[in-house]
Amino acid sequence: MTDKQNIIKSSDKNEISISSFFDTEGFISGAIKNFEPRKEQSKMASSVWESLSNQKHLIVEAGTGVGKSLAYLLPAALCSVQNKKKVVIATYTKALQEQLIKKDLPIVQKALSKAGFAFKYSLLMGSSNYMCLRRFYIGRKQEPELFNNDGANDVYDKLLEWSKSANSGLRTKIPFIVPDLVWQEINRDPDRCLGKKCRYKEDCLRQKDIKRANQSDIIIANQHLFFTGIPIHNFSAVIFDEAHNLEEVASNFLGFSLTNWKIKRLLDDICNLKSGRGLIKKLKGRSNIWRASVKDNVSEIHYAAKIFFQEIREKFDFSQTANQSIAKRITEPNFIGDSLSKPFQELNTLLTDALSLSRSDEEEKEIKAHKNRCLEIMEQLSSFRKCEGNNHAYWIEIRKSKRKSFVSINKSPLDVSEELRKNLFNKHCPVILTSATLTVNGSFSMAKSRLGLDNPVETLLDSPFKYESRAVIYNMADIPSPKDQNAYESFLIKRLPNIINKVPGGIFILYTNWRLLEKSSKILTDASINRPILKQGDKSPERLLSEFKRSGKSVLLATDTFWQGIDVPGPALSCVIITKLPFLSPGNPVEEAKHEKMAAKGVNVFNEYVLPKAIIKFRQGFGRLIRHNTDFGAVVILDSRIKTRYYGARFLNSIPKCGRVNSLIELNQFFKKHTDIITNS
Repeated sequence: MTDKQNIIKSSDKNEISISSFFDTEGFISGAIKNFEPRKEQSKMASSVWESLSNQKHLIVEAGTGVGKSLAYLLPAALCSVQNKKKVVIATYTKALQEQLIKKDLPIVQKALSKAGFAFKYSLLMGSSNYMCLRRFYIGRKQEPELFNNDGANDVYDKLLEWSKSANSGLRTKIPFIVPDLVWQEINRDPDRCLGKKCRYKEDCLRQKDIKRANQSDIIIANQHLFFTGIPIHNFSAVIFDEAHNLEEVASNFLGFSLTNWKIKRLLDDICNLKSGRGLIKKLKGRSNIWRASVKDNVSEIHYAAKIFFQEIREKFDFSQTANQSIAKRITEPNFIGDSLSKPFQELNTLLTDALSLSRSDEEEKEIKAHKNRCLEIMEQLSSFRKCEGNNHAYWIEIRKSKRKSFVSINKSPLDVSEELRKNLFNKHCPVILTSATLTVNGSFSMAKSRLGLDNPVETLLDSPFKYESRAVIYNMADIPSPKDQNAYESFLIKRLPNIINKVPGGIFILYTNWRLLEKSSKILTDASINRPILKQGDKSPERLLSEFKRSGKSVLLATDTFWQGIDVPGPALSCVIITKLPFLSPGNPVEEAKHEKMAAKGVNVFNEYVLPKAIIKFRQGFGRLIRHNTDFGAVVILDSRIKTRYYGARFLNSIPKCGRVNSLIELNQFFKKHTDIITNS
């Protein structure tokens, strides 16, 4: 980029370069205490500015510690202010949204104000995160018992008082707990929204957020909302952070998952056979014959759904523990009986009959909302049974929790590249993708190919952290091959307590399957290790993470959720144990179908797809360790393939150069050395 392209004019007509904001005496340093300039951050900011200015797509990998959030937020805010057009920032996790809104954007706002620029920003979330005033008031009238259950006896009065002065209807903004049972009945449903016909349109809490977003320069949203249709106009660019998840989000948006509980929820919303609540109670002026028909039909669907999902269970021998998910791919049409189509068609007819007698806009919308859900389920059932084409994967999945069993039928596209190429990258709007993990062996090839991103500007930035002195890798010797499952698991479970005892701070133990996680948890608990043992699935991820940080010496056993997007700086996370190299199971239905499709095209599936995906996830797991330039710690790899297979070096070469230790004694000495440095400093 030329110097001229990097120059902007401040409000007092002085020329300022984008990179100068990040200098030692730059405006960012005035907004952050003890700010340390990083050339990588400055370079990324300049790349983002050039992309936005020249209307070019950009893909950026920025290693941990680069400070990529500030590096894209500052040029995005400047570009938005100068062009008077909005920039959308789309994240994968709510945690990052919170960080941007509460921490990073106030810093950028402060820095830019010193340069004479002012900008506004706001957060926009999906419909179900907002309270709907119409549903709230109507719910109180039609179903007063709703607020007398599940500890919600005083929730109505609290919500009523809060809503009078609320500036946003976001559930996270409500300063008290709203039980899920209540929230399901009062949150915003786009199918039920009356829009301009709503009597509460002037006070609509979600419209306040939308209005705020349309008056903002920077809008923070999540990736799913972006694809479903973000309700703002006149935005000039979109920046996807955590972009390594973009393919997954697009696949979920273009596919579906229909569970037994989704069907039950629809039926209960129409006519709860136990409580009598639901649509049937809300509608007035319907004949007793119609009401009886609805009850009979709902009962029939309950029975048909029970048969439908029971038949799925009986087709396979599903032996599983709580929290474990088991999936089976379906490749032939009519895999399961068609017990649900006819009763759902009858339900749709009954809802159509009710619609013809609507007495108000509210009734019409309410009925249409249930009818649309009914039609969606009918379409998904039909699509699954047809199992058409080789461009999608179809599968069934069974997951058990401590209280429920979830059975689902699923459909997912095998390739989203053409869809994204047509509907995202070819829309004459610059798109910026960024993450700490987008490359394999320094190449963006796989990411670009999978996403349909042609000829973007590429920027690859290493981490500024001093991994060689602050992090070590320990590959334990004599580990049995994971192929010898019994020997491998016995070795791992036996050695875990020894490793734990050598680490003074908190530990993540990252697994690739639930069964081994559960087995390890039982052994570690019985081993009477003198520190808290936390296990994913026992509590929400948010609560687990909070307890983990608070303890400072916990051991957390986790799977996918904790491989990425988790930020625990300091000694509260001193060691990450990777139990296996994170290859996706060859039995994963979607991956299996993708492999077949690629192999048919002559692709070397392992080298060109399976291995690169595993390396990216490995890098994500490794990235949990060092989150601040004063952090130190160890990554322990309990998979012999890192040494014995030709691709092991590719995993190690994908992460920053670290020190090496060859024994538990050396591991303990590493921690003692750094602990002594901190103690004596």
